[in-house]
Amino acid sequence: MHGSPQRALSTEGPALCSANADLAMQLSAAAVDGDRNQVKQLLADLLRRRTWYTDEDLTSLLQALEDLFSLLHSMALTDELTGLHNRRGFLRSGAQLLDMAGCQQHGALLIYIDVDQLKYVNDTSGHAAGDALLRRTAQVLHDVSGNHNVVGRLGGDEFAVLDASTKRSSRNQVLHHIQDAVEDRNASGGDPALSLSIGFAEFDPLSPVSITTLLALADRSMYRHKTRALGRLECALAAP
Repeated sequence: MHGSPQRALSTEGPALCSANADLAMQLSAAAVDGDRNQVKQLLADLLRRRTWYTDEDLTSLLQALEDLFSLLHSMALTDELTGLHNRRGFLRSGAQLLDMAGCQQHGALLIYIDVDQLKYVNDTSGHAAGDALLRRTAQVLHDVSGNHNVVGRLGGDEFAVLDASTKRSSRNQVLHHIQDAVEDRNASGGDPALSLSIGFAEFDPLSPVSITTLLALADRSMYRHKTRALGRLECALAAP
């Protein structure tokens, strides 16, 4: 009796091995797409090939694999430090939100955020201080974001928010909300003070663009903001 699983495995043959490999490829594709139902079905198909499992064993294994998939999928899309979407998660959710905006014929606003002086903070105060600054940035963006927003850390000192609930005229309002939230965080403590450079790009459903194009436009807008701010700082330092 103890040898039956091994005998069953040895008689499956090359055809079943090839079928299993095909199922594994399908499983990988479904995991990348985040298609939970497809993953569940493929896992069930794969496990049913092992005929020595009882129904109870199969149910337990399937649940464990589903839980593992959920964990891995979440880890693949989440920034560990801040708990926000990482770049992959932001691009995925942002693309879905823009598709919806295009179908419903309403605009969206991409807000690109850069944490000022992060490298200086890391060099002078240590990476723990820099990480704290990044977490405070994530808290600010969480505070000003609604249910219709996708928020992510794109990497390093760069963050983004995609807001599909705003109108063209509300750009200044969004900027003021972020500035107020930054001031509140700074007033409640934390050193060094948080400072952000911000850029915008608007999504027009009548002339739609991809999430990557919108990010590039907002990035350029943010860079212009940062350059102007640095220019003002240099003028102030040069003044008698």
